[in-house]
Amino acid sequence: MRTPWSDRGAALIMALMITSLVGALAASLVFVVVTESRVGRNQQAGETGAYAAAAGVERLIGELRRLPSWQMVPSSSSAAATFNDGRPVPSLADGTPLDLTRLAADRQAASDAFYPNGPNRPVWRLYAHAPLTRITSSDLRLALPYVVVWVADDSDEADGDPSRDSNGVILVRAEAFGTRGGRRGIEATLAASVVRDEAGLPLRSTVAVVVLREAR
Repeated sequence: MRTPWSDRGAALIMALMITSLVGALAASLVFVVVTESRVGRNQQAGETGAYAAAAGVERLIGELRRLPSWQMVPSSSSAAATFNDGRPVPSLADGTPLDLTRLAADRQAASDAFYPNGPNRPVWRLYAHAPLTRITSSDLRLALPYVVVWVADDSDEADGDPSRDSNGVILVRAEAFGTRGGRRGIEATLAASVVRDEAGLPLRSTVAVVVLREAR
């Protein structure tokens, strides 16, 4: 025979089970929402980084078009770039310092591992570094990436001098650094065609993108 106390006990157990089930469902829902939010933020950050790296290449192309010759581009200092912010130790949007010296060493080491040793092996130099807002002349106040651009002479030349361009072809690598370790890069091979005046003197360079790919 059931008693009121046994009915109350069964009801309490049932209530606890329902409460636990609802709590588990709520926790699962929160987990799904948080995960989806993180995935969305990461995807957006990745797309922004790719755009920023591409913007760095495009800004460099704009500057190369104004040069009568690319001869000294592989040895140019970053002071020559109009979009360089000039800070020796720049910081990302979250305040994290960016070690340009280490990044340059890593870029050269990765390049040396790919290209065979020789007098024409590319020597990478920092061309420019700046926040995306400076490169695109934007008034946005978002936590946008910081862009670093390197240039090098291509390895197909036979002049034995990687600090001088003699065939109108240079290599470019642009990388965008975001917060929380986000990083995207683009590599490009650019070719110049010199426009000359009636006397045969060089006026400016037109630029063709021979190769454009995402950096790994």
